Amino acid sequence: MTSVQDTYTQTLRSGQDAVVKAFGQWTDIAKGAWAATPGVGASEVDPQQVIDQVFDFAEQMLALQREFAKSLAAKAASATQAAREQSESMLGAARKRAADAAEATTGATSTEQ
Repeated sequence: MTSVQDTYTQTLRSGQDAVVKAFGQWTDIAKGAWAATPGVGASEVDPQQVIDQVFDFAEQMLALQREFAKSLAAKAASATQAAREQSESMLGAARKRAADAAEATTGATSTEQ
């Protein structure tokens, strides 16, 4: 029995193989078109170098996104803590006022009797 991960891996590999095959066909067509165009020469590009550059760039962008997410999470946690402390302070003040009002009301009714 195949696991979900095996099925996903096989599907991904099949998709990648199809893309490589399609890209190979496109490359062959493009080479023919460039060769047929007068005065246009194909420059040599090292695909391994291009791949390394693309993935190095992607790694740098991912690292920047990680730092951004961490920074944003830290600021959100700080804001949450400040809001919590402010709410607790306001709640404490409201409770004190309610207690003072209750005491004043109790004191006023005691003197009237």
